[in-house]
Amino acid sequence: MNVEEHLDIDALQDLKEIMENEFETLVNTFVMDSQSKLQELDGVVADNDAESIRKLAHSLKGSSSNVCAFKLSEYARQLEAMGKDEKTDGALNVLQELKQEFEIITQILNDNL
Repeated sequence: MNVEEHLDIDALQDLKEIMENEFETLVNTFVMDSQSKLQELDGVVADNDAESIRKLAHSLKGSSSNVCAFKLSEYARQLEAMGKDEKTDGALNVLQELKQEFEIITQILNDNL
């Protein structure tokens, strides 16, 4: 797997150096918080709740950026835009891509603790 396709590894290493012992807490919080948001997204996408999709995706977009996960952040941005435009057709497909990317990111982050 090419890590650079998923994460800005240089920026992540800089973050790790800056945060020192707090880096592991950041990663663990990100993973747990994101898992919760993904479960919520399952429900709101199934309900075609555009506003809730927008809010959850916006939050996930920001937290993904914080851990340098640019591809994950992009999927979240796509979902956020769909929610904002109240166009939920295709949201399930984007959510599936986002979930797959989240699994990859989680593995990479755990490998870098």
